[in-house]
Amino acid sequence: MLQFSFIAKFALLLVTCIIRDVQSFRAPTLLPSRHHRGRPSTSRAITSSNVDVNINIPIIYENDQLLAVCKPPHISHHDDPASNQLGLLSLIRLQQQQQQQQDESSFPYPHRLHGVHRLDRVTSGVLLLAKDSSVANELITKFRQGEVSKYYMAISGKKPKKKKQGWVKGQMVMGRRGSYKLVNENRDVLDEGDGDDEVEDGGEVSQVKKKGGYAVTRFYTAGLGDLQLAPLPKCDGDESNDDELLIPKTAILFQPHTGKTHQLRVAAKSAGIPILGDVRYGGGTVTQREENANFDRTYLHASAIHFQLNDEDVTIWSPPPFDHLFLPRQSTMDNDESNIPYIA
Repeated sequence: MLQFSFIAKFALLLVTCIIRDVQSFRAPTLLPSRHHRGRPSTSRAITSSNVDVNINIPIIYENDQLLAVCKPPHISHHDDPASNQLGLLSLIRLQQQQQQQQDESSFPYPHRLHGVHRLDRVTSGVLLLAKDSSVANELITKFRQGEVSKYYMAISGKKPKKKKQGWVKGQMVMGRRGSYKLVNENRDVLDEGDGDDEVEDGGEVSQVKKKGGYAVTRFYTAGLGDLQLAPLPKCDGDESNDDELLIPKTAILFQPHTGKTHQLRVAAKSAGIPILGDVRYGGGTVTQREENANFDRTYLHASAIHFQLNDEDVTIWSPPPFDHLFLPRQSTMDNDESNIPYIA
């Protein structure tokens, strides 16, 4: 009997938990990226010598007001002059310039893109951009007022110890070396980061303040115990038990009801299911990240976003790119030893 794949489990989890909250959960008509006649873009030229010209930032939704991309991990929202690394907005502009150079018949992209929210540097997934300031201001207001529903998917190397689903609520307070800790109304510390200063992160939303604030997160989990896992061996010379964190055991669906820096990562640790690869909040070690090719990121992905614009529902979905963590299962039917992948 064919097993559900990792993606299928996530899809089932997503549909089960979201349908009752989003009555019109439908994929929008994806419009192809297109060029419009207009004045040239006023964006500054990209001259950084260390840019990966082959980088691809997929456009997953576009209309006359919005652009939605699937942000790769390890990319900050803004440029970092200290490290000479381009941010997401600059990389998108560079990509548009390259497309125009390849197609001489196309017109310069006329829109100045405006960011309306952010994702952590380590997080991948759906990111919205507005094509004019009025739309940007409207969406920023919707984010502030909680009128945008966001859904994130993650993998943990641990099983839930406290509860398999529920709420994580508490005050987000800045802790050591840029990490945040979660405290309850009595100021008791619920959980905090490990303070590893080798990790660099941005905020999840553009209006977030470093002082934190009250955070509310809904989460659901599903076990991954029956899936065949890619090997993530223990590092040489490592005498700790951290290798257990390298085994994907739990799929997590997050629905944040507030937008605080590191909110979901702190919530995951508080629930006893730190996100796999999240060095700062207990999901592994720097050594493990460096020594294991499969253990290449923090496994947190912004998978869906839902809001209304111009009295129309817009829902954008991006499946989590975590398939490489799992192996096809061996088939013994009819003495066939070939690998049969799970249904996706």
